[in-house]
Amino acid sequence: MKVCYLNHDLKDSTGAGRFCLSLIKEIKNILTESQITVLTSEASDHNLEKPILKSGVMGAVFSLPKIRRVFKKCDVIHALDGWPYGVLAMLAGFGLKKKIIITAIGSGAVAPLYSFWRRVIISWAYRRATKLTAISHNTKKEILKILPDLKITVINHGVDFNKFSYFAKASQDKQVTKYKPYILSVGTLKKRKGYEYSIAAFAKIAPEFLDLKYVIFGADNSKEKKEYARLNQIAEELGVKNQVIFLSKKISDAELTALYKNAELFILLPQDAAKDIEGFGLVFLEAAACGLPVVSAKDTSAEDAVLDGKNGILVSAQDTAAAAEAIKQILSDKKLSESFKQASLEFAQKMSWHKTATAYAELYI
Repeated sequence: MKVCYLNHDLKDSTGAGRFCLSLIKEIKNILTESQITVLTSEASDHNLEKPILKSGVMGAVFSLPKIRRVFKKCDVIHALDGWPYGVLAMLAGFGLKKKIIITAIGSGAVAPLYSFWRRVIISWAYRRATKLTAISHNTKKEILKILPDLKITVINHGVDFNKFSYFAKASQDKQVTKYKPYILSVGTLKKRKGYEYSIAAFAKIAPEFLDLKYVIFGADNSKEKKEYARLNQIAEELGVKNQVIFLSKKISDAELTALYKNAELFILLPQDAAKDIEGFGLVFLEAAACGLPVVSAKDTSAEDAVLDGKNGILVSAQDTAAAAEAIKQILSDKKLSESFKQASLEFAQKMSWHKTATAYAELYI
């Protein structure tokens, strides 16, 4: 079986890249005779990829013949997100009678539905796809608000529990332990991550936990200067600028594991920023795999990635008082914290990439 994926990139440093790489790894284990090709928008020097997907309307139009030539040699086409990859897959594969699967992820699956001309195109693609899936119930719900008659199957992301267990031996990395004690967020500086609210929540409990810091990893200060400056300003106005630490350097898997393992808890409060939404949040499962209690938001993708009241606490997305109380509760109650940690480990073990890939493999066959 020849499978072709359409995805933004194959970089291990991005959510899109990690999703695709993890999925491919398990698909190869399940469908041992499969041959994989990945069409991407950005090159990452991976031997599986062909970086031929172009941005912009005209770029996409001119790339269609190249994409179609690849499709003719494949049995299954799997587009990872609705816009632009699901649309490109349907246009380039039109009339080829290939099995085309579109996986709705987040913003690229939902935001186009609020643009008149994009809605027409993406709705056509969703309806024509052999199978439409979504990575979370929240993404599915957002699509059904506009297209209530669609049939969408939810297949959640997984996590490589063994990888994080293997690197746990590096959990006393000196570059990380110098920040202790700290709470942690992981993710780029985008409004949908809700950092302004998590910083505000941290500021509310900071006077009671004088040594506590808030570490935010994943910021690219060179590309996200405006948001970085805005969040710094918020931290300064709230009196916690010296306690909020933005980490931007690229780190190894061992260092990332150490960053998780040494934290007191993980927090991320996803927001709906004009339909720029968090599709799932691999970081929630990575935190769980490292045994962290989690604080996150209700009515978001976190509801698929966090067990409310079991391994974490979900609050309303912009309720900083409730988020602060959740942080305080976990930090102050050792018994509760230990219970959440154990539940996180058990949950992460169940949310395997093998389970995720098996669900997709059943669609391919």
